Amino acid sequence: MIILLVILSAVCFYLFGAVYVEKKGHTFWSIISLIVLVLSVTVFALHDVNHLGMKVKTRTETMSLASTSNKANLLLYKQLGTGSEKIYIYKTDIHQTKAKHTWIDSQAKSKVVTTKSQPKLVIKKHQYVYDSALSKAMFGILGDNNETKSIDYRFEINPTWSVLSTNQAAKLQTALKQPATQMKLKQMVASQVKAGLMQAMKKNPQMSTADQGKLQIQLTNEAKARAIEQLVK
Repeated sequence: MIILLVILSAVCFYLFGAVYVEKKGHTFWSIISLIVLVLSVTVFALHDVNHLGMKVKTRTETMSLASTSNKANLLLYKQLGTGSEKIYIYKTDIHQTKAKHTWIDSQAKSKVVTTKSQPKLVIKKHQYVYDSALSKAMFGILGDNNETKSIDYRFEINPTWSVLSTNQAAKLQTALKQPATQMKLKQMVASQVKAGLMQAMKKNPQMSTADQGKLQIQLTNEAKARAIEQLVK
């Protein structure tokens, strides 16, 4: 409707101000047309710049997080510019063939936290929506409803995961092709697992065989993640 008002008021101002100059009351209607034109253009500009007639609505989506590698639990990122800005590359399903990435925009914020729960990704998308039926009628033709204002990404990973840059991931892939590096990785993992098991047995000498097996798997995954991070430093 706002565009229609701009067009109609502009046409009316032209007609009453330049064409129908001999008509009675043309001055009055030309002034009214000019006022409507100025107001319409002002409202249009305020909507375009300051999102007049809109409010911010937040949509939250929580999904599982899957590794981008089938050999280790990895969350990758690519550095932009000076390196302070990062784009995270991730998957939400192990069967996903193509990885996704965070929004490439200055209004996108990403945070990585370590928890003891299952890895997951929480996305909060802040969008502009029309605040009333009138606003929708006025600006709906512009098609800017649900326009994204900003996106917050929260990656929740556990200690079995490693966070690497794409350059570090490439370095790791090359390194793991060398038998000497593979042996070094196994030794680092074995050493950390042994130390972890000994410490756990001191605290709980009566630990069952089944619990020891579960703990060994957990320690192995955590040690593998730490060893990977050391290899790519």
